[in-house]
Amino acid sequence: MGHNLTETEMVYVDLQNNADIERIHIASQPTRLQILNLLTQNKRMYATQIGSKLSIDRKIVSFHLKALEEVELVTSKYDLSEDKRPSAVKYYALTAGGKEVLERILQMIS
Repeated sequence: MGHNLTETEMVYVDLQNNADIERIHIASQPTRLQILNLLTQNKRMYATQIGSKLSIDRKIVSFHLKALEEVELVTSKYDLSEDKRPSAVKYYALTAGGKEVLERILQMIS
């Protein structure tokens, strides 16, 4: 019984393991895609900066960053902000895996 796979299904079948599928699923949410894309353009950013650029509340950005960090698409590190009055902030950066997953998703939707 032959089953013709759609292009999207073939991409999923082609993935190496379930972790890849989970990472793509988590990253494919629109706000998370915006965050990942923004992090490709900036070496590191903290939640308030990301929220300002995307016009999204910092708490919502933090929620999405936490989900992305749990599947190792972004990494975080505390450091002093580069503002006039420096304060301790949690900077986020895109991981190599995060860049790869973002590129895969963009290929799928183009």
